[in-house]
Amino acid sequence: MSGLLGVINSAPKASAGLCQSISIPAYFYPGTYWQKATEAAPRVGVMIMNPDSGPGSAKNTDYVTTVKNAQAAGIKVIGYVPTTYGTRSATAVKTEIDQYKIWYAVDGIFLDEVATSISNLTYYTNITNYIRDTKGTLVMLNPGTIPAEDYIKLADITVVFEDTYSNYQNWQAPAWLFNYPANKFAHLIHTTSGTTGMNNAIELAVKRNAGTIYVTNDVLPNPWDTLPAYWTNELTAMKTKCST
Repeated sequence: MSGLLGVINSAPKASAGLCQSISIPAYFYPGTYWQKATEAAPRVGVMIMNPDSGPGSAKNTDYVTTVKNAQAAGIKVIGYVPTTYGTRSATAVKTEIDQYKIWYAVDGIFLDEVATSISNLTYYTNITNYIRDTKGTLVMLNPGTIPAEDYIKLADITVVFEDTYSNYQNWQAPAWLFNYPANKFAHLIHTTSGTTGMNNAIELAVKRNAGTIYVTNDVLPNPWDTLPAYWTNELTAMKTKCST
């Protein structure tokens, strides 16, 4: 991943007692994986639904039921909308936001392919304000790397790392990131082959001020189409860092 200018070699450490939650890019059809994730509430705090690289062409009753079940368990379900790094038509983006809210009564929107430059901030401010105009106001931005700081202020949650475990091991967070509460940051770590790596990733995420994390052994081209083989172990690892 590029865009890590300004990182430092020795960042401040977040509290070792940080209680994290899991945010899952749930890019799989309703069924066993959704059920297992829903059963893991409240450790699972957010699930990102993605019927067809967006809401799809029509309401899907399987998703309607699945979303309601997850929400009833206390999970916030948000809808995936791509933005093509600020070049996609804002009208098209807003149409998909409306479809998620009308068809699935989502709790918010996950904007993917988010730009990192301050020059694109007006575009994302416009769309974020649109999301917050109606019920379902949670905004999660995914540049997948460190964006200009104003993006952190704009979103409820920003994904500042989306990449492999191999690249995560030596990744460093910029010092200014520690000026914000951990619940504003998400790390999505894929291609993590075993429980040792998974546990280490969670420990690193605590030190790097990430309040929400997801670690999987799934791999490209779509590392978000299953739950990890060590799902139960991941839940246990997360629970050991929380008092509840």
